[in-house]
Amino acid sequence: MQPHSTDAEAPAAPTVKLHGLRAHIVALVVAALLPAFAVGAIAVWAGASSNRQAFNDRLESTARALASAVEAEVASQTLALATLATARSLDGDGDLISFHERARHVATMLNTRIFLVAPDTSLLLHTHFAPGEKYPGQSPRESADVARRVFETGRPAVGSLVKGQVTGRWVAPVYVPVSRKGRIVFAIGAALEADRVSRMLSEQTFRGEGYASLVDGGGRIMARSAEPEGFVGQTVRGWVTDGVSRGESGILQDPNRSGVEVVTAFRRVSGTPGWFVTVAEPLSTYHASLLRPLSTLAFGALGALGIALAVAVWIGRRVLRPVDWLTRKAERVAATGGAAEILPQGPRVRVLEFERLRAAVLHAHVALRERAQAVAAGEARLRAVVDTAADAIVVTDEGGKILSFNRAAEGIFGYAAPEAKGQSMATFMGANHGICLATHVRTAEQDIRDAVREVEGKRKDGSTVPLDLSVAEWRDAEGRSFLTVIMRDVSARKAAEARQHLLMREVDHRSKNVLAVVQSVLRLTPQDRPGAFAAAEARVAGLARVHSLLAEGGWSGADLRAVAERELAAYSSLGAGEGRSTVELDGPSVTLAASAVQPFAMVLHELVTNASKYGALSVPGGRVEVGWHAGHGVGEDGLLRLRWVELGGPAIAGAPKHRGFGTRVVETTARGQLGGSVLRHWEPGGLVFGIVVPLARVLAGEEAAALGGGDTTVRTKAA
Repeated sequence: MQPHSTDAEAPAAPTVKLHGLRAHIVALVVAALLPAFAVGAIAVWAGASSNRQAFNDRLESTARALASAVEAEVASQTLALATLATARSLDGDGDLISFHERARHVATMLNTRIFLVAPDTSLLLHTHFAPGEKYPGQSPRESADVARRVFETGRPAVGSLVKGQVTGRWVAPVYVPVSRKGRIVFAIGAALEADRVSRMLSEQTFRGEGYASLVDGGGRIMARSAEPEGFVGQTVRGWVTDGVSRGESGILQDPNRSGVEVVTAFRRVSGTPGWFVTVAEPLSTYHASLLRPLSTLAFGALGALGIALAVAVWIGRRVLRPVDWLTRKAERVAATGGAAEILPQGPRVRVLEFERLRAAVLHAHVALRERAQAVAAGEARLRAVVDTAADAIVVTDEGGKILSFNRAAEGIFGYAAPEAKGQSMATFMGANHGICLATHVRTAEQDIRDAVREVEGKRKDGSTVPLDLSVAEWRDAEGRSFLTVIMRDVSARKAAEARQHLLMREVDHRSKNVLAVVQSVLRLTPQDRPGAFAAAEARVAGLARVHSLLAEGGWSGADLRAVAERELAAYSSLGAGEGRSTVELDGPSVTLAASAVQPFAMVLHELVTNASKYGALSVPGGRVEVGWHAGHGVGEDGLLRLRWVELGGPAIAGAPKHRGFGTRVVETTARGQLGGSVLRHWEPGGLVFGIVVPLARVLAGEEAAALGGGDTTVRTKAA
């Protein structure tokens, strides 16, 4: 389109062949960047490929050399043991003492320990001990399995990493058979010590923070050139064992246990049960080795870039002359309100189009500014609502990529909003809920989509949190799909429900137990004695007191002193007057499990009832001492001992001739319910009663777990 003009006598524009601005810009970019990019890309690719191959070759060569060294070490021990196996002192009428001296001499030369194992895998000889000195009679299970293979196959065998039974150090057992007349009579073994192999590995020179490791067939580190004390015995990362399973040697790359990206070369060790050597160096070491060639390439690229810039400047001058003229024209139009005249110099341009462009840009700027202000105000209001909401509100795109993360979400998941943005929503879901939300929205029915579902969230620290989740889909003006995910932390609700359920079960369980005990008491009560049911009523009342004590403690158990004080309250020494019978309590704090509280209460009830009728509490001034001791410290026997001593009671000549009902209740309760034993004898001053029970059977909570929680055989001595 030609511009309209009212001047009929305006000079005709000369015919000039013009090129588009886009063509000039393309020429500028190509001239400036293409040579530099082409040369730089080719050089970088060639240099990096060559350097990386050399880096990998060096690692593989080191791994191959170390694997050969380990093979030689194992072979030397196997050869030495095979030579020892020919000793005449191991014949049928041989002298093991003589063989012991020879084996100790060889062990000193090899800097190891040698041992002789019988066909039943029992240890017959060990160079760590003097001849005749007592030593363990059974090898560790892992070492015994290797020895057993020697007896079964008649061939030497090498075991995986084990903890030495004698030295306590990490070793790998090496066994060879001792054959006499076609029969394997012994197996001679030696300990390939991890410390020795680690020192051998450390003799290799590594770059930077490189290191080498020897790994057994179970994936455990047997030796390490650097910091062996912190790594020997640990299991290597899964990507290492997966990579090694695919070949005899190769190169792997992944983060190590410290999170450092490492390049690892591996090589299998022949003649061993799956052993392999790894040589690892940080990827940063490889990058550092590229610094010199890259620096050379950078200088070359700068030279090429300088040439490209010189060409670009020359082309730019040709491009910018008409652009500058149009810019000055636009400024003149803006300054004069559209009444600008054609400049006397410069190429002719279509002023009308540039004027329209100027006006359009101005109007667009004003409109966009007003719209941006409105959008900013709306976003501020929405952000205030979202950030103050108690529920987590997360906005994602249709692929589940997080775009918005409010403060409640930060509190629930432990991520700051900048950390969460850009991550997948699946990162914040538990393993069984790691679904693509966009797929769920597209395929789910509307009523299910809008419903609140219970899912499991995953916090930054790896812990999980129960959530109520609802998902809503929406689209913007351009038709792009987004998801709003609202989540509520229901941990408190879940915990309350769990506590309520546990309490209901506990109350139900304890009530049934109490009723069962009451029923047992009534059944065992003699019906032909007038006072028997009164005694039964007292026993039931004692159970009720203990039941109340358990309820006060939330059914988690009770302290032994509190149980004793409840049952013996009427005779407690607290506030006792002169001449009254008293009961004195002495013992540490022992928290009994709920299942042990009632049996202990029943025993104490029967003892105090008997004492009040026939013993020390039946006369003024009588006294009962109740003490207990819990042997759960270092070197203790894991038993709870309770002792009941009556003093100042009626003189007694000896044990009664008949066992009463209370005696049977005490013995049945102590042995049947507490798994313990009863000690009872009669001094002239009164009854001395003792009960010994395993702590693991009667302690509550973590104390019982620390003791193993298993059955304990009780052995007692006379009190």
